[in-house]
Amino acid sequence: MFLKKPGAVFCLLFATISIAENVPHSSHVWVIAEENHSLEQIVGNSKMPYYNRLVHEYGLATQFYANQHSSLPALMWFVAGAPVTPDNSTVSCAHDNDNVVRELLKRGYTWRSYQVNLPSTGYEGLFGGTNDAYYRRHNPLIDFTDVCPGTGQEKHSVPYSQMERDFAEGNVANYAYITPDVDEDAHNGTLEQADHWLQDNLPAILARPEFSSGGDGILFIVWDVGDLAPPDNRCSDTVDKGCGGRTATLVIGPQVKAGYKSSVYYHSQSVLKTVCVAMGLSPCPGAAQDAAPMKDFFKSENGSDSPSDSIVISTPGSGTTVTGAVHLMASAAETQYVSQTQVWDNGAKLGVYGAEIDATYNMAPGKHTTTVLDLDSSNKTLHQSSVTYTVQAVVDGVQVISPTPEETFNQATVHVVAHATETAAVGLIEVWDNDVELGRYPGADVDQSFSLEPGAHTVMVRDLDENFDFLHQSSVTYSVQGAN
Repeated sequence: MFLKKPGAVFCLLFATISIAENVPHSSHVWVIAEENHSLEQIVGNSKMPYYNRLVHEYGLATQFYANQHSSLPALMWFVAGAPVTPDNSTVSCAHDNDNVVRELLKRGYTWRSYQVNLPSTGYEGLFGGTNDAYYRRHNPLIDFTDVCPGTGQEKHSVPYSQMERDFAEGNVANYAYITPDVDEDAHNGTLEQADHWLQDNLPAILARPEFSSGGDGILFIVWDVGDLAPPDNRCSDTVDKGCGGRTATLVIGPQVKAGYKSSVYYHSQSVLKTVCVAMGLSPCPGAAQDAAPMKDFFKSENGSDSPSDSIVISTPGSGTTVTGAVHLMASAAETQYVSQTQVWDNGAKLGVYGAEIDATYNMAPGKHTTTVLDLDSSNKTLHQSSVTYTVQAVVDGVQVISPTPEETFNQATVHVVAHATETAAVGLIEVWDNDVELGRYPGADVDQSFSLEPGAHTVMVRDLDENFDFLHQSSVTYSVQGAN
């Protein structure tokens, strides 16, 4: 039916890259992180007039939910698409997870972490500044191996006051992550204080050329989690526990629809996915690779808020490798009625859907080109888009991601991360160290930190099925230095 000639594959692939995501290209992305408040506490709050003015002028995600509680792991979702570590007191940069800094550097982009009350450039301490109002756990970019002292990247974690000098010298980073101190990000202070800080500081950023008409600037104001007292644990408007609560995420920029309120369900990795699409970062770290970008916030290419007349394939991404089942998310945006969408893979029809597609397929291992097309009321094809990717067969077993073989921990806290992949349903993960059971965890994943004695260690992770019968196990030998 289509894709008969080899040349057509390349034409369609380039078309997908240009229109598959309705997120404009940007080389100027900003993220400002706030703390511990739910959407209902912010939107319409008379003590936050500036924030609510931004809601009126730009875009608000009305169905945005944090993945979990706990500051550092919750913030890690915005920069790594994963919680990375549960240890809010870490001063280690030993985490080797893929992260936005790694992907920015691969593309030649520059970055800055501007931190209010940070005592000095590259500061590594847990707290600092006046009244210890800087919290390291609110500065997630410095916990990765890519930014360890000696890499040269640690110098990009700077006091907030450096921003004025950077502006004056024209030394503006492509990606900037900003954290007010704990009195001004609503962690210890009030929402009124947080609003005053934004009103005092945000106009200098929005006055920059990239945020003027025709500019490419995108700025997110995010909240790590919802309310803590009582805890907001919502995952959606129908699921009230298991996540980090509903937050008032703002999307700001000259290409954002004015006054737009999105009812699309988003989580923290959706912000990272939008950054990746806008800046051309690939792969997108962690769960952001398969997340949907926040494409509905942006105007069409002609500057209007009308549909972009295209097929948008959110996932899988072109050039990626998918292990196991393939999750396809796509949508048709047309000015005329869409009677149906069709999904084809390597010339075989997989299914017929409405304008939105969220489907999972079991594909044969190997190279795949999946094409989505939409049809009008006369069953005439309007548009089509394709992605080419590789499917890798699932190999049953347990993968220990951390610690790595022969790794040495310079502190007593050991981070154990593992994942079980089985054709049978996994009911439980067990973690053992030097033949001592450390814990049992439901599901196919474990991400825990343990305080262990100095010396040689062998961690063993094993998975059990839903009847608690043993399936597989993997072991890693490593060592711990220092004292508890």
